[in-house]
Amino acid sequence: MPQSIFTAAVNWQSRESDTFLGGERRACGRRLVGALPAAASAERRGAVYPSGAARHTLHPRENEPMLGRGMRLLAGGNRTAVLLAGLCLAGALAGLAGCKGFFMPQGNGPPPSAGGNNLYVANSNNYIAGFGVSATGALTVLSNSPYNNGISAISLAVTPKNSYLYASTSNGIYEYAINSDGSLTVQNSGTPVAQDVIATAMQVDSTGGYLLAAGLGSATGAQSIGIYQIGSTGALTPLGGSPLLLYQGSGASTPSTVLPTAMLITPSNSLVYVSLANLGVQVLTLSSGGGLSTGNSPTILPPSSKSSGPADYGLASDPNSKFLFVGELNTGLRVLSIGTTGALSEISGSPYAAGTGPKGVMVDPTGAYVYVLNYGGNNISGFSLNAASGQLTAISGSPFSSGGLAPVAMVSDSSKKYLAVVNSGSNGSNGNNDLQLFSYSTTTPGALVAGSTATTGSDPTNPQAVAATHPTT
Repeated sequence: MPQSIFTAAVNWQSRESDTFLGGERRACGRRLVGALPAAASAERRGAVYPSGAARHTLHPRENEPMLGRGMRLLAGGNRTAVLLAGLCLAGALAGLAGCKGFFMPQGNGPPPSAGGNNLYVANSNNYIAGFGVSATGALTVLSNSPYNNGISAISLAVTPKNSYLYASTSNGIYEYAINSDGSLTVQNSGTPVAQDVIATAMQVDSTGGYLLAAGLGSATGAQSIGIYQIGSTGALTPLGGSPLLLYQGSGASTPSTVLPTAMLITPSNSLVYVSLANLGVQVLTLSSGGGLSTGNSPTILPPSSKSSGPADYGLASDPNSKFLFVGELNTGLRVLSIGTTGALSEISGSPYAAGTGPKGVMVDPTGAYVYVLNYGGNNISGFSLNAASGQLTAISGSPFSSGGLAPVAMVSDSSKKYLAVVNSGSNGSNGNNDLQLFSYSTTTPGALVAGSTATTGSDPTNPQAVAATHPTT
């Protein structure tokens, strides 16, 4: 495939990768120390930057929600086949440019018991940045961060016991051990532990036994979900029937192919929801043995009929798995009651107005507040949640600035005191922060208070995903 097709498909412009020798990065990172001039505010003190790092310059559309920067949603058309080919070519190109040359050290086997409050950010320049979060909300760079993944990661997932981090790419899913200091050690000799799904969304179930990965099937090119058993060393073994084909539309002579935009395993660990853009949200059931089922026929929540050009993106649930929250383009935030079989019914008052391009949705750990990440508005809409009815009330001061441009992902830290947001816009004069940490106001319930910020590497970093270690108690 010509390089021009790949560039058009994934909207990337690639530059040369680092050179590697025997798996070791020859272009060593440098640590910035001492006082920084005001003009260098984009380079945070203590950050580790790779010299000569691979860079991918992205061109996000400011008014278009993105499925992770560099990959524009091509909903319901033949162009998705081109996108799949482009993603596969990305893996091939990265392999030629040093896909196996991960940041040392490498290892195989279970890591020490991982602890600490850590954040991991996937940059589109092939690096994964790691940060520790202190009790006061200060951010510190983890040892040897950023870690050269050799290829841009699309999504991240951490196991419940904080033993392993999975990074999905166009070349497959890679595994890292999370060490006791939060640093990462690549596993499986730096080769993928699964390659049958190009995953755009991943999550480990609450037992820590299974990884679910929604994306495009490598063999079919259609929206699918992979189900993998996690071994004692973090290795992945696909279950029978994996990857499972997802909904492709009804009544059409040609099936619609879309990139899954989000996936959620409910806190009850029995239901799985997958956002399929303009096709809606698919409902699946999850058994204790990792079995995933669509039922006799796919159960679908279609996008709102009251909107023009709606498409579903972010997903979240309250701690009791009673309500599902869906960020929907051109609609806002939908709130749905979850039935015993996972069936959904819209509550009175839904949908609720949010900002431009509601991409991500998160319920705070207490279940009292719901936040919507607005990609096009560069802000976060906040609501208080009525736990009984599911009805929402806007928080005073909402929306809150995301701290940067084109926010793409957010997550709660393991202390449950902070909310972390990654902004995909370019750093520099626009005042963009790659990583913005928020605390919760002590005077205005649910209001977000901007705190620490960090640059996640050498610009352009263009982060597109974030994951956090889980609470250990």
